[in-house]
Amino acid sequence: MDKFDEILDKFFKTGEIFFRTGGTVSEGKFVRAELSKMQVEMQDMKDELGLDDGYKFISTTTPNHRWGFTFQLLYPAFIGAEIQHKRVNYPEDINVENAVLVTTPSFLEAMRKYGDLPKVNPKVIMAAGAKLEDKTFEFAKSISDRVIEIYGSSESGSIAWREDYKSGRMKLFRGMKVLENTEDYTKIHSDYSSCNPVILEDRIKVYDSGEIEFLERRGRVLKVQEKRIMSSDVEEEINKLEFVSESYCLEYDRKLAALCVLTDEGKKFLLENDKLTLVKKLKSQLVDKFEIIPQRWKFFDEIPRKETGKFDKERIKELFSMNLSLPMILSRNVSGDEAVFRITFLKNSNFFKGHFEGMPILPGVVQLFYANWFIKLAFGIDCSLGQIRRVKFSNIIQPNVVVNLELKKTSKGVSYKYYNDEKTFSTGILPLESFL
Repeated sequence: MDKFDEILDKFFKTGEIFFRTGGTVSEGKFVRAELSKMQVEMQDMKDELGLDDGYKFISTTTPNHRWGFTFQLLYPAFIGAEIQHKRVNYPEDINVENAVLVTTPSFLEAMRKYGDLPKVNPKVIMAAGAKLEDKTFEFAKSISDRVIEIYGSSESGSIAWREDYKSGRMKLFRGMKVLENTEDYTKIHSDYSSCNPVILEDRIKVYDSGEIEFLERRGRVLKVQEKRIMSSDVEEEINKLEFVSESYCLEYDRKLAALCVLTDEGKKFLLENDKLTLVKKLKSQLVDKFEIIPQRWKFFDEIPRKETGKFDKERIKELFSMNLSLPMILSRNVSGDEAVFRITFLKNSNFFKGHFEGMPILPGVVQLFYANWFIKLAFGIDCSLGQIRRVKFSNIIQPNVVVNLELKKTSKGVSYKYYNDEKTFSTGILPLESFL
């Protein structure tokens, strides 16, 4: 009996299971789910979604949360479908015929952004965890026959679903009833839950037809300088700017902060000028739209998300708490035990100051720091402890020079190499110490 069978067997024997919630606006907690009520949920989904036992279910998620448990294990078991237990970590792992891919918007967005296509297109894609943006939804439809977006929560179970990305409207599952809907919360009754009524920490629009539209997490309402700020409104305006493709706003150090993903034109502008000039330009286009605009700005190649597809607030905050200036990531390619990041260290970065006057060069200690930092980003490994081996500095790295950082993981360590088409700058091996 494998671990998945053990999980299901225990659930069927005890009749209950506990899921840990993420805690959108409060601390996370454990939520109890009953077998009898989840069986009702499975039957309703079987009737409404129309998926039969001819599919093979593959997944990028884990059964540790309700979304993964429901669609990776319980639902396919309920309809008698085959469960592929090997987890999908990369697009090339999608190689099963007649498959239902259970995944998250962040995984699909990464596929779209980097042009990583599956070896075998799935028949159906099911996604949940965060809102599936239109361009990602459209991409998913280009590689599958059906795309089903599920909206739900750990407390309530599956609430609604949609296959049409153009309207944004979602159909409530028949076990769901909206009891009250306000600007600050939505109260529902769920036939799939034992903790009724369920208060959703989301802003939702309810249509006369009974359909709903998810607007935003209530936890995204910020209070800065005694002012109430709807973060999604600020993000919407930032995303309209010429140089920004995506943004995320948060309160950091009692200031409104913005993490932005730049367009190619935005990256070009940043390279030709500097961060201060770019920030001034962005702020000047927002100053007449809001009483408070972001005062802290960071630029990254993606908005960090959790495995479930929700924004990873802790990782985002870590980016703002870093003392060193961030390099600009022009591209990344992570596959198995190898990764290549195409990066550049901007001329106004703080580690160039005083090193050296008239001819700034990237300090060796900064190269080592970022080799380990990108190892964490690619593999989730901390190589900061232990003895660094075979370090060699061959050429200097100057500001705004585009370099590749190549990482290769083995059982003994992770080798790194900074290089470009013309030369190798430095190499070394960082020790494997611990998995984060």
